[in-house]
Amino acid sequence: MNATVGATVGATAGAGTGSRARQTRRAVGKTSTVCASQRAVRVYAGREGDKDDNESDWMQKARATANKRAAEFRKERGAQPGAPAGRRYNRAGRDEDRARTAAMRGYEMDDDGNYMKPEPGIEELLRDTAWEMDPTRDVSQFSMTKDEWKTIKLDARAAVYPHDAVKIFENAGLRRISPDIAASMLKLIAQKAQHSRCDREELAGLRRDPRVAHLIGTCVAAARSANQDLLAPDSLSKSCWALGVISGERANSAELEVLSNRAASMMDKLSSDEIADVAWSLAISRHASDRFFQELDIHAAMHGMKGFQAYQITTIAWAFAHLGHKHAGFLDGLDVWVTRAPARKADMSPTEAAASQVHRFNATILASLAWSFCVMEDALDSLFFKTLWAEIVHRGEHDAEVVHKHDASASTDDEHHNDNVFGPWKGRQLNMLHQAALTATRAGFAPLPAELGQAADKAWNTQHRPPVVSWFQRDVGAILSYMGEKYEEEAVVSGYRCDLLLPAAKPNGVVIEVDGPSHFARNDRERPLGQTRLKQRQLEGENLGVFSIPIFEWDCLEDAQQKSDYLRAGLDAIERGEKPARLELNVELGADGDGNWNRRPMGQMGGDFTTTSD
Repeated sequence: MNATVGATVGATAGAGTGSRARQTRRAVGKTSTVCASQRAVRVYAGREGDKDDNESDWMQKARATANKRAAEFRKERGAQPGAPAGRRYNRAGRDEDRARTAAMRGYEMDDDGNYMKPEPGIEELLRDTAWEMDPTRDVSQFSMTKDEWKTIKLDARAAVYPHDAVKIFENAGLRRISPDIAASMLKLIAQKAQHSRCDREELAGLRRDPRVAHLIGTCVAAARSANQDLLAPDSLSKSCWALGVISGERANSAELEVLSNRAASMMDKLSSDEIADVAWSLAISRHASDRFFQELDIHAAMHGMKGFQAYQITTIAWAFAHLGHKHAGFLDGLDVWVTRAPARKADMSPTEAAASQVHRFNATILASLAWSFCVMEDALDSLFFKTLWAEIVHRGEHDAEVVHKHDASASTDDEHHNDNVFGPWKGRQLNMLHQAALTATRAGFAPLPAELGQAADKAWNTQHRPPVVSWFQRDVGAILSYMGEKYEEEAVVSGYRCDLLLPAAKPNGVVIEVDGPSHFARNDRERPLGQTRLKQRQLEGENLGVFSIPIFEWDCLEDAQQKSDYLRAGLDAIERGEKPARLELNVELGADGDGNWNRRPMGQMGGDFTTTSD
C-alpha cells in the first residue's frame, strides 16, 4: 500500500500542479498510513518550498486545537459528540464500500439494485421494542428504593446541565423507577433546563431524547391506569410542570391531555401549589382543557379558594384569562377568599376585609391580576376587582411622592437610569397597567393617577416591537393590492402594531389582523388566546373596525377570486356595522388532545366551506 501511495504522490508532484497534489493527499488520507502521509507532504514541499510546509503544519495544529476545544465544549454542555468527518471515497471503491455498509446493516438488494432494509420479523420486533411500564403488574417491578433515589437525586442536583442529569438517571437504571420517581426526575431535568437557560434548539433535543421520552411515557401510562395510587397528586403536578418547561407549546399535546384529565378527576386531592402548577403548564403550552378548568371552577365556587396564596391565585387567574375558559365559579370563590383577611376583626365589613387583604399584594401581583381580569372582561363587576383597582390607584398616588424624592436625590445623568420604571412598577408591569387602564376606564372605573398613567403610557409606546411579516400577511396584502385597496403594513395604532391598516376604509378605518396558529389554543382552533381577544377589543374601542382572519379559514380559499370575495364580504360587513362572517369548515380535528391542525402542511388543510353569519 505504501508503494502505491508513493507512486501516486510522485506522479502528482511531477505534474507541477499544487491543487492536484492537495486533492491527491485528501483522497488517500483515509487509506494511507502516517508514514505515507508524511512522505506525501515532503514530496509536495520539495516542489513548493519550505514556506508552504510551515503553513501546512500551522494549519494542522490550529485545526487540531480547534477540534479539541470544540470537543471539550460539547462535553461540558452534555451534547452529543460531533459528527465525524465525511468519508471520502475513490471511484473504484465506492460500490464496494456501499456493499460493505449494506452488509453490516443487514440490508438486502432489491430487483433494481438498491439496498433496502428488510421487513422485521416478529422475534425482532419483540426484541427491539422499547421497554414500557406495565401498569397491570404489581409494584415489585419498581426495584429502586427510596434510599437509592435520595443518593441519585443528590448527584443529579450537583449537575449543571440537564443532559448531565439525564446521564446520571440512565446510569441508575430507568427500568427500575416508579412513576413517582420518574415525575421527580422530569421536574429536576426541567429545573436544570431553566437554570442553564436552554434555548429552543436545546429544549427540542431534550424532549426528543429517548430517555426523557421514557420518563414521560412512564408518567402518562400511570395516569391512564385505573389504579389512582400509581401516580401521586404531587407527582402528577411535577410531570405537568416539567412538560410545560421542556415541551411548551411545541410538543406532547396528547400526553398533557392525559395528565390534565387525571388532574381533573382528583381535583380535591391536589394542593393549592399543585393546582397552580397544572394550570400554569396548560396555559404556557396553549393547551385548552375544558374538563380541568371546569372542575377547578366548581372547586373554587364550593371551597372559596381556601388555602391559596396570592401568587397561586395570580397564576390561576392568568390561565383562565389566557385560555378563555368559563370562570363564573372562580370569580365567586375569589370574592369569598378576598374577604377572609388573615387579621380580620369581628367588626370589619367585607369591603374593609378585602382592602386589607389586597393591600398585602406587591406590584407584580397587582398588575398581573388587573390585566387578567380585564381580559376576562365580565370580571370587572366583582368585589375582588373593585378592591384591586382601588388599591392600584391609591398606591399610584403614594408612589408618586416616593418617585419625586428619589428623582430629587438621584442624578439625571446616571448611566443606569431607566425611564420605564415608576417606583415599584417596572416595564412589564407598566405595560399591563396600560392595557388594564384602557378597559377599566371605559367600564367606568377611576383612571390611573396622572404620573403613573403617564409612566404606563410611555412604557407602552416606547417598547421595542420589531415588525415580523409572515407569508400569510404578505398573501393577504397581495390580495388587497389585487382588489385596489390601499393599506399600511405593520402600522402602529394606539401602541399596538397592526398587521394591515386600511385608513380609507369605511366607516373609520379598518384593521386587518392575520392570526396564525400562535393566536389560538393549539388543540382548539375556535379558542383565541387572551392577548388576541384583548387587542381586538381595545382596537374596537378606538372606533376602528377589526377584521380578524384566522389561518385555518384563509387556507381553505383556493384562488385569488375566492380570497378577494372573502375580504370584500368582510369589509362590507364592517361598513354596515356588523361583524365579518365566519366560514363553517368541514375539517374535523383529531382525537382528544390532538393539536395537529396547526402543524399540518398547507396542502392538507383544504376543505369545503359555506359562508355563515355569527
